[in-house]
Amino acid sequence: MKNVKTLSLLALLTALILPLSGTDIPEKDIILITEERQKAESDAGQKTLIQKENWERKGARTVAEAIDLTAGVTVSQTGTALESSTVSIRGAGGEQILVMIDGIPLNNGKGDPVNLNTLSLNNVITIEVIRGGNSAVYGEGAFGGAVNLVTSQDPVLYSEADIYFKAGSFNAYTGGASFKLPLNPMGTLTSEISGEYRSMDGDYDYESSTGSTTRSNSSGWADNAAAGIDWNMGGMDRHRLSLNFSWYNGKRGVPGLMEFLTPEAELEESRLNLSSRYRFTGYTGFTMDTEYSYIQQDSYYTNPEKSSEDEHDNSSFRGRLDLRDTIERGSWTFTPLLGGIYSRDSLTSTSLQSSNGTTLPGEADQDSGSIYSRIALSNEDLSITPAFRWDYNTTEYAGWEGSSDNHSSWSLTMTYTLPSYQNLSFKGNIGTAYHSPGFDDLFWSGGSFASGNPDLLPEESFNWDGGITLRPFKGLEISSVYYQVATENLIQWLPTASGTWSPSNIGKVDGQGMENAVSWLIPLNQKKILFLDIGGSYSWMRMQEKTENSINNGNQLPYRPAHSASGAFSFIINKHSLTFSANYMGQRFTNMANTKDLDPLLTCNSTLKLVFDSGVYTSFSLLNMGDVDYVDKLGYPVPGREWSITGGYRF
Repeated sequence: MKNVKTLSLLALLTALILPLSGTDIPEKDIILITEERQKAESDAGQKTLIQKENWERKGARTVAEAIDLTAGVTVSQTGTALESSTVSIRGAGGEQILVMIDGIPLNNGKGDPVNLNTLSLNNVITIEVIRGGNSAVYGEGAFGGAVNLVTSQDPVLYSEADIYFKAGSFNAYTGGASFKLPLNPMGTLTSEISGEYRSMDGDYDYESSTGSTTRSNSSGWADNAAAGIDWNMGGMDRHRLSLNFSWYNGKRGVPGLMEFLTPEAELEESRLNLSSRYRFTGYTGFTMDTEYSYIQQDSYYTNPEKSSEDEHDNSSFRGRLDLRDTIERGSWTFTPLLGGIYSRDSLTSTSLQSSNGTTLPGEADQDSGSIYSRIALSNEDLSITPAFRWDYNTTEYAGWEGSSDNHSSWSLTMTYTLPSYQNLSFKGNIGTAYHSPGFDDLFWSGGSFASGNPDLLPEESFNWDGGITLRPFKGLEISSVYYQVATENLIQWLPTASGTWSPSNIGKVDGQGMENAVSWLIPLNQKKILFLDIGGSYSWMRMQEKTENSINNGNQLPYRPAHSASGAFSFIINKHSLTFSANYMGQRFTNMANTKDLDPLLTCNSTLKLVFDSGVYTSFSLLNMGDVDYVDKLGYPVPGREWSITGGYRF
């Protein structure tokens, strides 16, 4: 370990003493600056695109940190960057958010939220955040929104590589590399391979009701690997075949709640993802797109102190077929799409509940089928996309009567740009969404601590939003979106009178809010090698129970902040940058009665990044600069000030 530290410091010092570039920069070397932008997509809701250079300038280590400053998004942490971190969009919980890699869902039938800290940013070039229910487009998992990680799919003619090493607080170390390689001279056969390893000691101090305490058992390690091959047959994009593989494996301590510490508990997790995709494009614009994927997700929890252990094995198979055509009639373009999906989820678990309430190993299965269609109609100023989807699923578990249900969902998206003023555009969405309870919601058995509810009903919602985007001049963009959502049968895990946590349906929940964002790229000199990049967002959200005769009627749902805001500004000189960012989270109630809450929270971060013509780069980040002591989610304290230093080489 000492040798690793020495090599990393030498690499950093070498990067720091390299001479800065001159002031006369060739045009081809001027870096393009891309900030988070609202993009009017014809087939999805309000969407924010976050580019790689954006999260690198802000020093993001994980997917959770990369999307944390996005309007309408709330990220919850349970500890260090190795502990679980989940996303909430417009008040929807992590289990209601679809998380995808290149359009392939990572959510499983177990129903757990996707832990964003298990996903590597190594080979990701763009993150798409889709806000609002989009079941008609993405299926039942996108009840509140979706996050899609887009990896590089472009062919390469020359080899590319990125090798890096990072060290930080709590003896945290990260090392990784990614390579893109052409396998033939024409670049029609390319491959990509990447890997990353992270480790952390993780112990840190926090303030509890009894004074300063050390949060122990937060150490762990994780590794990610990915490989893919893309074949552009004939080099004309008519036949594209891609095969992809990704792997995650990790082991970490599970400290537990502050009131119920588990200093010996450990969790091992793994995820294997295999996928293949073939796309045929005809000369007339007709496209056939097929995709098959298999995901195996396993976890093993053990707590020697309590002599308890749980094991869960979840496998998911998914096949998709899309048929799309492009028809032009005068100034209008019609793009109809018809598709279908079949998926099967199986869970083998030691913590499923039998029909008489006892706990025993068992297997639950769910088969799902979907048929969907949409058509995009667009001209120079207007695009309209109606979408319709029908889903059918059956759930079976030994000891319980099998169940089945079907749902139809629809949406209508419209974008309009003023013909006389192209810098002003409007976008609106209206539609329905639904979300089926997961295996844990239905059959979980956590002894005296938690119990599932086999009588749960699927969640359903009607939602709409409308927004405006203004670009008064080059480099400045201002957007504002208002939304409403009415939800029935919202699934909420809450403690019962006996103290056991169990899910139940909340009859009716009404939500509304506003999402405001601004980004401004300001050139500070005539040669355009010095920029000031400013970005910020403010979100207001009201998510209230509206069930008649309920004692909580009118109360805000737990962990939904009414106010949140973020801001960042970067000084950019050629390829170097200095970035400051801040994130504000308002008061969050922790119970339905709104009698307990978490205090408002303001944290600030800074990152200095240096990139040299030789391909060497380095960065230094300071997170939570004010060393604020806080609890992000009830019972889970978060580390205070953290630092990290990175050295790398790209060619």
